[in-house]
Amino acid sequence: MSNEQPARRSSHVEMPVAYAAVGASKAPDLLRFPPEGTTPYEESLRLGSGQERFLLASSLLMTWGAQRGSGVAVADVVRGSGERYAGVSFDDAGTPQAAGEIEEQFGPDGEAYLVAGTTAVLHAPGQDPRSVLIVYTVDEERSSGFAWGTCDEAGAVGEQLFLVEHREDDTVWAVARGFLAAPKSGLLGLKARADLRVAVEAVRAQLAALAPGAVPVVDPNAPKSIEAESNPEAASEAAGHDGADAGDDAEHSA
Repeated sequence: MSNEQPARRSSHVEMPVAYAAVGASKAPDLLRFPPEGTTPYEESLRLGSGQERFLLASSLLMTWGAQRGSGVAVADVVRGSGERYAGVSFDDAGTPQAAGEIEEQFGPDGEAYLVAGTTAVLHAPGQDPRSVLIVYTVDEERSSGFAWGTCDEAGAVGEQLFLVEHREDDTVWAVARGFLAAPKSGLLGLKARADLRVAVEAVRAQLAALAPGAVPVVDPNAPKSIEAESNPEAASEAAGHDGADAGDDAEHSA
């Protein structure tokens, strides 16, 4: 993950999302200090290696490929300006930096890359449609991605960041991290935990869509997922089968 510090906001901007900590998925210590009342998670999947794999996976990710490839219908897309929700960034001395001009990018089929401020409705099979807002995007030499925030309370509420990273060892990884809470209008206890597990399972499917055929493998050194925390016996059993089911070019950690 990038060591870049999260951009700070100079003033509050009202946003049509169902949670308060907009942009908190950028925080490097999110897993240790999530927004109050939320459960953090991080998932990762090795996609392969090399610049070509990075560029292909990035292009797929930034044109809703992870969602569509996992069976999620993407509808009612309203493109944002790319500027409204970016916040204010600062240099090392704390001096505010002017927003740079956004360069339009397109996937191989001509579809424009996602930009901040875009809204859409996502509909997974057997679930209620969810309205989301792209709160920021990441466009760096070795990292590309976006974060969305939930705009409704039809399920788990919070913010989720999706990235494709080209790491120093030349490996390419798909990474998702975020924080989730049960909807305020929903039930507590087992129902709430079920909503969170469903959300994380959807994230895993979306990462896998960037590397078809990848088989999940638990990394015992990775942060605990929501599912592992709620079912430690299952997590322990899965860890005992790490190496047996790994694919040749893909590795998943939870």
